[in-house]
Amino acid sequence: MEITIEWRDGKYPSFNLNLHSKEGADAFMSIKGCRLADGKKGKFVSYPSRKQDDGKYWNHVWGSEKFNDVVLKKAIEGQPKKENKTGFDDIDDPIPF
Repeated sequence: MEITIEWRDGKYPSFNLNLHSKEGADAFMSIKGCRLADGKKGKFVSYPSRKQDDGKYWNHVWGSEKFNDVVLKKAIEGQPKKENKTGFDDIDDPIPF
């Protein structure tokens, strides 16, 4: 099985997790709307979930610890780098006067 990650742009970064039978094959399953989250024990994969009336979350997907470790590693490796814009990005430009 091959696992690929497709990061999505937006205010709240998320990714789609695709499962393939082998490298180069079309995905036979996609889990959309996954995120990386920080917990007490470090980063983890947060799968899509829905908040219930009692305030608890109901997960739509579950992955074994070993599977989640592979997904976490691939997601971190492929995560887009944030641009660090400070407002002084053009400071090296010559003064126009």
